[in-house]
Amino acid sequence: MSLHSKRIPPQPLQFRPAGALTSTGRLFLRVSSYRRMKSLLFVGKALLFSCSYIFLGHFLSIGDLFPPENELDQALFQTTEDFHSDLSELENRLTTYAQLAANDHTPVNDLREIHTSCREQFKRTEFLLEYIEPATVRLHLNGAPLPKTEPSVPEVVVIEPGGLQTLDEMVSEPEIDRKAIANIASKLLKDYQLLYRQVSARRLQHRHVFEGAREEILRIFTLGVTGFDTPGTGAALPESRIALQTIAKAYAGYSNSAAARAPQANARITEALQLGDEMLATNDFDGFDRLRFLREVINPLTENLPRVQAALEIESIADYTLLPHPVNPQPSTLFDADFLNADYYANLSDSPNRKARLELGELLFFDPILSNNLKTSCASCHQPGKAFTDGRQRSLSNDGKSMVQRNAPTLVNSVFAEKYFHDLREEHLERQMNHVVANELEFATDFITIEKRLRQSEEYKALFAAAYADQPKYQLSKWSISDALSNYVMSLRSQNSVFDRFARGESEELAEEVRRGFNVFMGKATCGTCHFAPTFSGLVPPHFAESESEVLGVPADSLWTNAELDADPGRIANRLPRDEAYFYAFAFKTPTVRNIAVTGPYMHNGVYTDLRQVMEFYNLGGGAGIGINVPHQTLPGGALNLSETEIADVITFMESLTDYESLNHTPAKLPSFPDNEAWNNRKVGGDY
Repeated sequence: MSLHSKRIPPQPLQFRPAGALTSTGRLFLRVSSYRRMKSLLFVGKALLFSCSYIFLGHFLSIGDLFPPENELDQALFQTTEDFHSDLSELENRLTTYAQLAANDHTPVNDLREIHTSCREQFKRTEFLLEYIEPATVRLHLNGAPLPKTEPSVPEVVVIEPGGLQTLDEMVSEPEIDRKAIANIASKLLKDYQLLYRQVSARRLQHRHVFEGAREEILRIFTLGVTGFDTPGTGAALPESRIALQTIAKAYAGYSNSAAARAPQANARITEALQLGDEMLATNDFDGFDRLRFLREVINPLTENLPRVQAALEIESIADYTLLPHPVNPQPSTLFDADFLNADYYANLSDSPNRKARLELGELLFFDPILSNNLKTSCASCHQPGKAFTDGRQRSLSNDGKSMVQRNAPTLVNSVFAEKYFHDLREEHLERQMNHVVANELEFATDFITIEKRLRQSEEYKALFAAAYADQPKYQLSKWSISDALSNYVMSLRSQNSVFDRFARGESEELAEEVRRGFNVFMGKATCGTCHFAPTFSGLVPPHFAESESEVLGVPADSLWTNAELDADPGRIANRLPRDEAYFYAFAFKTPTVRNIAVTGPYMHNGVYTDLRQVMEFYNLGGGAGIGINVPHQTLPGGALNLSETEIADVITFMESLTDYESLNHTPAKLPSFPDNEAWNNRKVGGDY
């Protein structure tokens, strides 16, 4: 069994870029495998420290003396060499960028040219650099051009925008701010040099190549060809082509072995890489056929790279950890129903009684016994027939007359999020119930009262005993009540719409308007840069571990002139100290547009009653486009200039994402309370 098999993790050495060490130092490092290194340490140690090593260091490398023992080792060796060479070249270009930016007399075109050069070079390193150090790259090298708060810090520590995406906007301005560009370019160089030293100490493995490549494929489709990664220069397609070419170059070394062990999968990968290169070479952003690119390039790659990885007996992340991961590591396409792992997001305790817990959770969801007035249930605001919304501008409070603060979001696929509620105030699915129970306008009760009520029903006690037989101390408790409800909410998943079936190649039938609408949504209209595929929400790819919020400048009413900003402060007032940052004022979670045809009215305050109004709001440039001066609007304030046909096509595409009917189920009856006949008259789903 070779060293790249599952049983023995591969141990290739790190290879530093030319110039990072002297030729003598490089003599120690350029070794093709762990086995060669052991042999070298035991047998050749004396030789290396003899005078003769100077001669060898100038004319030969250990890679020349001891060539990689098989094709796979050679592939990893070459990819490592290319990676470190590209890293070194990126440092050179960033150095030049910082020097030119510091010179007030540098022509603007020269700044733009070096910027383009740096971004292109970054794309040659991206698939491995992002895989190895994703957090550092996102925060300091190529994150979105928006301020952020330091993660995992309870108070507000602001990280001002910087990196290549920020520069991409700045160098594209008609009048550039030279001082700001110089400062960011200088900081970028320093940050990169620190990152470079960290990465140089890491050993590449075969699985890094395959898993990094699959991750990059997702990044190309969701952040690359959509224009998210190039907000100023618009170089989305050329940069995506470079990233894809880098993957193709790395995969080429494995291709012969793959052809022998997984010929069909290898052929699909090779064909897709070639077609992708041809399609991206057109460099027509508005006219680029993203739907064809998805079906004929992205799908074959995401599906077959794991197959080749397994056929070559290269270990995967599943072999290294039992912890759930956001993305299913098994072969699947972006729009498969099981592409994302619901267990990762729900983070519920596993149990053989999960089905019983789900069924119990459904009863609780529709039972007004949970509310103080015995008239309000979860289903009051989340009705199955409306894709688990209520069709109201803002939801009714428990008095059946007044309204709560915000619109009820859909629960279909809501599990796929890092944080919950419009203001992102809750990180855990099972803790959502706490907010509803304690809210004076909603259930207005407490768990002690709810537990006492449920214990008066023999049916409920039996259901809890069966569902939580493995948890005798907590069979009917605050935890089991929340857990049962969370199991039910987690089950409200559906990704089998007309569009989904076409996107994953199960159907060849799709209206031309939908095809056009998808391409506009993911391209010219820039919808896909906030409503990311495949959830079409703010769940950020390719890691799918962060939920974004946006400052749109949502108005208080639907007037197009003299509009006024809605007073709801949003995220900044969610009572989480680290979200009390100035740029979170009027920020709200980016919702999904799945099932949007039946989940109106729209926006957190339900200000727009139809999708045509929503599209007009975005087409004008959000709040800034209708005269609202909202600081830190994250939506670009310029008009999109979409035609009436393009707007209609986008709406038709979004309507093709409707898929909730299979979840439209209501319990026939609720558990009884033999000692309290009045409670037995409560209505399934509540009175209002």
